[in-house]
Amino acid sequence: MHNDYRRYPRYSVSARAVITRRDENSPEKLTTQINTISQGGIGFYSNTFLRKSTPVTVELLVDAIGRIEIFEGKIASICSQEKDYFVGISFDKAISDDCFAAILG
Repeated sequence: MHNDYRRYPRYSVSARAVITRRDENSPEKLTTQINTISQGGIGFYSNTFLRKSTPVTVELLVDAIGRIEIFEGKIASICSQEKDYFVGISFDKAISDDCFAAILG
């Protein structure tokens, strides 16, 4: 029997995010489209390799009026997908129920 190791369920979503590395002198920003979200993190495709455990800041565009939510986290996983990578970010602190409901709309 297989037990799901995830603490929070994932949801498919299409939202923009800016990922900034926090471990370098000149932070590099990566603008991306996220594909999955949970209260504990996000998943997205990238053509940029990101090292596992790299601390990051995620600026998530939540709605059409341009509201941004900011989360701190780290790269939890990275899987090669032919020419791209699927990257998982684990948040340092879970998204609150109210904020998560607003993100899902």
